[in-house]
Amino acid sequence: MNLNRIGLIVNPSAGSSEGLTIARAALHALAPREVLVGAGEMGADALRDLPLSVRGFDWSSCAGKARTKFLAERFAAARVDALVVIGGDGTLADVALALHQTQNHALPVLGIGVGSANVGPLITCLAKEVKQLAGAHFKPRAVDGLIAGVNGNPLGLGFNDVGIGFTVLATVNGAVVDVDAAQKMQGRNIPREPEPIAAEDARVVKSSPRGETVIARGNQVATVIVGFPDERFYGKAIAGGVLLSGLVGDLAGCLVCDHLLVRTQMDAEWYRRSEPVVSHYVGLNETERIETGGLREGAVLCADGNPLAILRPNDRAQVTAQRALAQAIKIEESL
Repeated sequence: MNLNRIGLIVNPSAGSSEGLTIARAALHALAPREVLVGAGEMGADALRDLPLSVRGFDWSSCAGKARTKFLAERFAAARVDALVVIGGDGTLADVALALHQTQNHALPVLGIGVGSANVGPLITCLAKEVKQLAGAHFKPRAVDGLIAGVNGNPLGLGFNDVGIGFTVLATVNGAVVDVDAAQKMQGRNIPREPEPIAAEDARVVKSSPRGETVIARGNQVATVIVGFPDERFYGKAIAGGVLLSGLVGDLAGCLVCDHLLVRTQMDAEWYRRSEPVVSHYVGLNETERIETGGLREGAVLCADGNPLAILRPNDRAQVTAQRALAQAIKIEESL
């Protein structure tokens, strides 16, 4: 595929602080003829002294994640061949959301992972593998995804998972730790111990053309995760119904568990004392919707590690699944 004219987006906050160095190495490997780029730390600083045609974009009217969205929209409008994104799963999901909202679903994304997890399907290669891009053959591939929102308002996309909790993963001083999700929305990585989201009125349901199915309620709702029935999804959803949903072709599924599952540190003895672990699972196709409400005050809806909204008990968080939500660039293996 043609990568002569690209848009470059660098998240200076993702993972390590070496995003610009990695961007420079990627441009050396890809050797495009023209690069559209955000000013300064959003990419332009990586282009110094490179023999490229460069068109810079001023993003100073934006802050935080709005910078990524602004640049993705501008580069798409300029009809680049692809977007090269240096960041983690959350940054790539932000880019995909901007393309989705502007009806640019077909614009492919080449993701170079420098974030805390880097397990999503929009990742083309990891930062340490960037030299593989030189002379490689690329092919765009449609990627299925999740749309997450609150009270009927779509807020973000997930290509790995959508979850609700008080914490998310972040890289702090080179280590992946649990941080306060609400503080993360303000750009601050404050360590916090994960907590259950359960409350007396907690309720998770699946709505479909056949009606409503109650998945779990009350203290059964310590963890809620919507993901895809593959090897990434929490041990095949504790080896439960995800195996069946995959067999019948469901696009995704929802796991509700009475134990905390999303955390960096596991206390084995605590979990042994609190067994058995009880989980509930349902499949999710494109005609269905997962809806969660009645949770503890302050629980946060997150997609691919991106905190999207702080929930009140009367809020209703929704997740739907959609095929071909984005186009990811993959490296074709040599025969």
